[in-house]
Amino acid sequence: MPRMTRWLTLLVLVLALAALGVLFACGYDRTSVATDREMLIAFYNAASGPSWRNNNNWLSDVPIGEWHGVTTGPNGRVIALELNSNDLRGEIPGALVKFSNLERLSLSLNRLSGEIPLTLGSLSNLQVMDLFGNGLSGEIPGQLGRLSNLEVLSLSGNGLSGEIPEELGSLFNLGRLSLSSNDLSGPIPRGLGSLSNLTELRLGSNELSGAIPREIGSLSSLEVLSLSGNELSGEIPGELGSLSSLEVLSLSGNELSGEISGELGNLSSLERLYISGNDLSGPIPGELGKLSKLTELQLGTNGLSGAIPREIGGLSSLEVLSLSGNELSGEIPGELGNLSNLERLHLSDNRLSGQIPSELGRLSNLFELRLGSNDLNGCVPGALQYRLEVNLFTWGGFPFCPS
Repeated sequence: MPRMTRWLTLLVLVLALAALGVLFACGYDRTSVATDREMLIAFYNAASGPSWRNNNNWLSDVPIGEWHGVTTGPNGRVIALELNSNDLRGEIPGALVKFSNLERLSLSLNRLSGEIPLTLGSLSNLQVMDLFGNGLSGEIPGQLGRLSNLEVLSLSGNGLSGEIPEELGSLFNLGRLSLSSNDLSGPIPRGLGSLSNLTELRLGSNELSGAIPREIGSLSSLEVLSLSGNELSGEIPGELGSLSSLEVLSLSGNELSGEISGELGNLSSLERLYISGNDLSGPIPGELGKLSKLTELQLGTNGLSGAIPREIGGLSSLEVLSLSGNELSGEIPGELGNLSNLERLHLSDNRLSGQIPSELGRLSNLFELRLGSNDLNGCVPGALQYRLEVNLFTWGGFPFCPS
């Protein structure tokens, strides 16, 4: 063999050994990778793989990391299975627990059915579990509370029932918890108030009952709190006023009673406040006029009374003000004419009286005005006529003032 050929052969051998060394250093395990391949094949068959929208490379001889929706780590093991909106059907195999390195499981917007396997609670490396928008049923397994690395748990848009497990209060790394649009019942666990990293808590459109836990007021990182469309009762906890990062507070469509706490005026980051469709009473706190970032204020269909606070006229970012269906009295404050970004003003079905303020004519972005079923008199500012008539929204049958 010529000397050059021997040197090349030796070089190739050295490089091959070095590559193997890297693989073993990274924990490469040929047997475990083969097991992952077998599990992927089993998952494919269980979830109607041949009818998927995208099944590129599945069941082929190419590395499993090149199969659509599959990501592998340096050791060749599966770390992510992401097959959203891919027409998966059937039940979620409990044997997914064999993907011991799995970090992300995203199977949202498919047609999966059956219960969430208890064994998924053993995926100790899991950071994301997204099963949103399927047809899953049964209870949320308490075993999911063992997933200490979990950052996102999204189970919304299914048919899950029973109570929210107390064990979820142990998921201290959780940033997003979304369980909305299911058939969940019972109370909101107080333990959720321990999830200090939580930025989104979405539990709306269920059948949850009882009081809003005061402990939620401790979630200093919370940006979205959505509890609308349940059967929650009792007062709105004043502790929610401590949520300095909160941008959205949605409590509409419950059975909440008592007065609106003035402490909500401390929510300096708040952009949208929805409390319509409850049994709230008493005055609208003037402190809400401090919410300088507020774009939507919806307090309709309650039993609120007293005057509309003039302070609301200082909410320069406000686009929607909905106060219809209450027992508000007194005159419409002329200060509302300062809401230069206002697009919708709903004041119908109250006990408001006096003249319609001419200052409303300054609302150059207004295209929806509802004033009917009050004791108002006078005329609607003529400057609003074109936009209100074109959009066919009711302004209460009042004539327009001469331009």
